[in-house]
Amino acid sequence: MADTGRRTPHQYLLFELTKRCQNNCAFCYNVWKEEGDYPQEELSFEETVVVLRNAIRGSGCKNIGLSGGEPLLKKGFFEIASFVSSQGVTPILITNGKLLTREAVAEAMECGVGYFEISLHSDDRSIHDGLVGRRGSFDEVIDAILNVREAGGQVYTVFVATKKNVRTFKNFVELNALLGVRWILFNRVACGGSCLPDWISLAPSPSDLQQALDEGVPVAEKYKIGLSAGVQVQPCLVDLSKYGNFLSAHCPLNENGTGHTYFTIDPAGNLRMCNRSKIILGSLLEEEFGVISESPVVKEFRAAVPDFCLDCKLAAVCSGGCKADAMSYYGTLSKPDPFLELWKDRVVKIPPS
Repeated sequence: MADTGRRTPHQYLLFELTKRCQNNCAFCYNVWKEEGDYPQEELSFEETVVVLRNAIRGSGCKNIGLSGGEPLLKKGFFEIASFVSSQGVTPILITNGKLLTREAVAEAMECGVGYFEISLHSDDRSIHDGLVGRRGSFDEVIDAILNVREAGGQVYTVFVATKKNVRTFKNFVELNALLGVRWILFNRVACGGSCLPDWISLAPSPSDLQQALDEGVPVAEKYKIGLSAGVQVQPCLVDLSKYGNFLSAHCPLNENGTGHTYFTIDPAGNLRMCNRSKIILGSLLEEEFGVISESPVVKEFRAAVPDFCLDCKLAAVCSGGCKADAMSYYGTLSKPDPFLELWKDRVVKIPPS
């Protein structure tokens, strides 16, 4: 591979180390769970290092999220985290918590893991366990959070909002306060992966999301817990700007030139535009990150605005929502995010000035 040099620096990359996972989440968006012949290979440790060198050199990233599946099932995980740290990049562990024992937390921190992102989806044990498809998961997650807190590590939780748990969000925030969690990532359920066929049955309404945030955000503010959205909620459906302590975001790929991107590396070393897009841009075992991250496919993806949104001023910032979800559900970028399509009768557009 010829070294083409570094282009626009990127703040963050995501590396899906393995497809394996102990859970069977109803809302799982992993693209290899969709229909089709997605590559099934998994890199060796040596190949993983080659891919990481390429990605770090070509991106200039400051953080790499190590996810899966469940990344702690990847053989050599701690050595991988150590390598990332040795390159001046902070590894972030994204985990379901099952294997996050005191010993694992200590070893992860010794390897340079700077943050632990742990999935927790309700304050109610039965709701959480039902959503992840495994009894006992709730108790394991609570233990994992306490293990990280006991070791002095930084932990934040991920709440995937569905019809089944969205009304528990206020109590969920209170539980996080008791556990000493300082940040919560609030994600409405995405449309992809294994939940693609039954996504509508899981998707909360805009009013459900509004109520959850109206009740939960003041509690987070009271206990000084940070809140952010990792899955876009369109501003024409829910006005998130009214929450002063809630960090909302649109697709990072729309922010061309800012470095706020979300490129994802899959278990076989292929680069994708994000963890919810199944479009493979190229292999980091064979091509330079800088070349494939600026391919025409990426530029087309960034520029796309669905037809429904063309007469709305907000399209300049939201582009109709998640384009990866639109591609998974409709197979085209001309339609908006399925969440917007589902609730478009409630849309409040702002005409272009």
